[in-house]
Amino acid sequence: MSPELERKLSAWVPAVAWTVLIFCVSSIPGIAPIIFRFKFFDKLAHAIEYAGLGIFLTIAYRGSLPRGARLSAAALLAVATGLAIAVADEAYQLTVPGRAVEFHDWVADATGVVLGSLIMVYCYRRVVPWAARVAERLERG
Repeated sequence: MSPELERKLSAWVPAVAWTVLIFCVSSIPGIAPIIFRFKFFDKLAHAIEYAGLGIFLTIAYRGSLPRGARLSAAALLAVATGLAIAVADEAYQLTVPGRAVEFHDWVADATGVVLGSLIMVYCYRRVVPWAARVAERLERG
């Protein structure tokens, strides 16, 4: 396998693993821990879960698109993919006993995906260049 193909495939490992984890959690029948009884906590949990997905999908697309591709293309593809995964997850929950499908869960998922993707756009545009400058200064002594 070529190093370029290996790099592109490895960029997807965290996103695929996170998606599998999401569907594993969705497979638990009637999940309702005590902490979920707090008002809106489940929506916050959905947003955090899908923010992670947005982060990993943005990294995956950024790492697998051609070198000259714009960061915004990676972010838009990440959001579109994340929204599709959220729809599939909610649809899958129809088959799991004791699980409810709620539009507001999908809204929380969508909010999380967009937030996660925006976090990565910020990191690629601000944090990565800053870290490179700091590393360069440290190397120069």
